[in-house]
Amino acid sequence: MTTDSEAKTLELPPVPEFGSGRPRWAARRIHPRRLSHGHLAQWARLRAWAVAADHPTRGKTVTARAAGLAFAALMIWRTANEEPRLIAIAAGAYAISAWRAGRPVPPTEDDLKRRVLLGVQHLIGDQDAVFLTDVYSAFQARPAAHHLDNARLRAVLLHCGITIHRTVRVSPTQTGRSGIKATDIQALLSPTPVDTPSEGVDAGQPDGEEAVDRP
Repeated sequence: MTTDSEAKTLELPPVPEFGSGRPRWAARRIHPRRLSHGHLAQWARLRAWAVAADHPTRGKTVTARAAGLAFAALMIWRTANEEPRLIAIAAGAYAISAWRAGRPVPPTEDDLKRRVLLGVQHLIGDQDAVFLTDVYSAFQARPAAHHLDNARLRAVLLHCGITIHRTVRVSPTQTGRSGIKATDIQALLSPTPVDTPSEGVDAGQPDGEEAVDRP
């Protein structure tokens, strides 16, 4: 069973959607990408309202809404000529609205697990496997996981269903240490079931190996 402290460690790469640092803090920052996403979301809503795709009387509705938009554009143009300060106020209000519309949706636990799997897959690259110590070092180099020790990172990997093999072969000259195989990550990311490996693995059961590899 995963404890609350272990559940928090699922904030792993890629870190936040906007900015850098811990996801909970970065989500509250005013970031240009968030404003851009909010702007695009609002324009998409306006376009969907204007075209009235699902309206039963689409022809009349589109004509009426187009006339309303034209009248609004005319009023904005007249206001810009008569009271330029109101345009600045309207722009500020629109920026606040776009910032709110661009608020990132909190990821689900399945989304966070997939991010961890993709992060491990990126570390493996074209190799057949990656050593566990290299995974620890790479994750701890990221802002979202630099405060985590090896034990908590190992708990995250096991919670995501990753099999930790006692020995893996990364290259002809690099073998003999515990690690993660590329085939296991591909199986977790793919909906196609694969056969369970027949060799001995370390899935968290007590054995002679230390619970955490020494970096």
